Amino acid sequence: MQSNELERQIAGLAVLEDPVRRSLYFYVAYRQRDVSRDEAAKAVKISRALAAFHLDRLVAEGLLETSFRRLSG
Repeated sequence: MQSNELERQIAGLAVLEDPVRRSLYFYVAYRQRDVSRDEAAKAVKISRALAAFHLDRLVAEGLLETSFRRLSG
């Protein structure tokens, strides 16, 4: 494994050190469907804004993927 790839993987795992971010990651990763920011925030009992911040960080590190679509109606 190249050192750049290893460094990227370590950085991705280090992001999970934060307990709120880790809770969001586990909640979203174990769902069998798409999860909205509102749903994720409610599940871990934080504000939508804080959830968005942490979810965006997880996406930036390559731990989660995003999609944009309406989940209701």
